[in-house]
Amino acid sequence: MKHVLAGFAAALLLGAPALGEERVSINGAVPSAEACESAWRGADSPERAATVFVAALVTYEFDRETALDCMRRIVDEGYLSANGALSHDFDYLVEVGIARSAAIARSYIEGAAPENGYVLPEGPWTVRFERDARFDLGDGLYRVKVFTSGQPTTRPVTLRLDAEGHYRIHEASTLFVGVAAPAR
Repeated sequence: MKHVLAGFAAALLLGAPALGEERVSINGAVPSAEACESAWRGADSPERAATVFVAALVTYEFDRETALDCMRRIVDEGYLSANGALSHDFDYLVEVGIARSAAIARSYIEGAAPENGYVLPEGPWTVRFERDARFDLGDGLYRVKVFTSGQPTTRPVTLRLDAEGHYRIHEASTLFVGVAAPAR
């Protein structure tokens, strides 16, 4: 398990912070909630933290418990209920999004597209991001845009830099919105 954990986190940390567009690679599905949290804690940019979240979204198709535990560990307090569980609102996003269509999550991985039925490529997976003039929203909030093969537009994700210096997923509802139907 430690080898997988090290590989999962190490792949995330490759590359330099983006000035406009960035591609971040990760080995594949989240192997455990602990590996997810470790990779997220090592993420030194909003894009890298968002990549861990995207990996958790894709993992949901294969291992719901691990994916949800991963998400619970890295989202901002607005997505959590008073007892620390994922909020009803977040559960709803999952239910109407990735629980109904794995293609939504797969569409954020380069190489998975409507034309090939959103088939995931062999690892490592790459997620493509864009920063624009509204990247720094102030008050510790940062917005990056995730490219999707399922629609012609990018999808914004807002992250908050917490007191420990980690980027938490603050608002990601657009990552649960539908995509073009697979061609297959």
